[in-house]
Amino acid sequence: MFTIKSFSVFTVLNVFMHAVLAHPVVIDLPPRILSIPAAVPQRAPVSQTPLTGPHASNSTTSLHTLQDLYEGNKNFRKNVRLEATKLVDEAPSFMFLGCADNRLNPSTIFSAPTGSIISHNNIANQYSSKDPSVNAAVAYAVESLHVQHIIVLGHYGCKGVETAITKSTKASRTIRDWVKPISDLYFKSRRREIVILRDSRKPRRGQDQGVTTAPLANDAGFRALVEENVKVGVKELRDHSILTKAYARGAKSQDINVFVHGFVYDETTGEVHNLNVSFGPPGKAVPHIPFEALKKTSKGAGPRCYHSTSCQ
Repeated sequence: MFTIKSFSVFTVLNVFMHAVLAHPVVIDLPPRILSIPAAVPQRAPVSQTPLTGPHASNSTTSLHTLQDLYEGNKNFRKNVRLEATKLVDEAPSFMFLGCADNRLNPSTIFSAPTGSIISHNNIANQYSSKDPSVNAAVAYAVESLHVQHIIVLGHYGCKGVETAITKSTKASRTIRDWVKPISDLYFKSRRREIVILRDSRKPRRGQDQGVTTAPLANDAGFRALVEENVKVGVKELRDHSILTKAYARGAKSQDINVFVHGFVYDETTGEVHNLNVSFGPPGKAVPHIPFEALKKTSKGAGPRCYHSTSCQ
């Protein structure tokens, strides 16, 4: 039986092979396509080519490569340079002390003409007389450019202030040292919103380390700390800057006529809020500030004016 079955199988296979060879069958298989899940974003190649195609719409900026910068400069030379050239000899009226984390610069936020403002940025828009960079920038703006206003511009959701709250070890020691004054402010502040945030993050049963994640950008305590940090910057400019000695001379400081303000930019609405902590030359009223002033806060952290006769 085994021999017969084996003979039958081989006989059938032999007949089949002859049939195939005599009449070949073409099987049309579709090419294999390597599919990539849509949820996984594709990185642009390392080559310096402008970003184009569907990936561009998923980006917060159109600048990714040196080629993008080059194309932007070509556009600048064609369309903007002549306008900017007209302003070279025109002194700016405003200086901004802003945050390096703020993706929108003051020129964009205030639709300012090219060259009409100057800016100095650092992490969390801090001013310190011990920082030679910002001190020199302010001195240059006041003495050489004769600006009329210096604005400390904070922004809600500031990553520098966030790091001061979380003390994240993901940030380098250099960054943590830089934001330490804000960390100190966070732990010492008696402002109600900040106290609530601080207490909510303390260690408790089941959370020995307390809350270590970043607060939401719209958290009232987080927003309050951003505001208080701006106020500290204004106070430091009042007490420890080139303006301090100039305004201490009273009427003799007529050569320096600068007003300092504290503003906060809300990235979600585009609105700019006045913290109402402005100051200027002794005896001179602070000019009218059309930006909405935030309501007075508890524990003496509310709006106030320095030096000038009134905040209008």
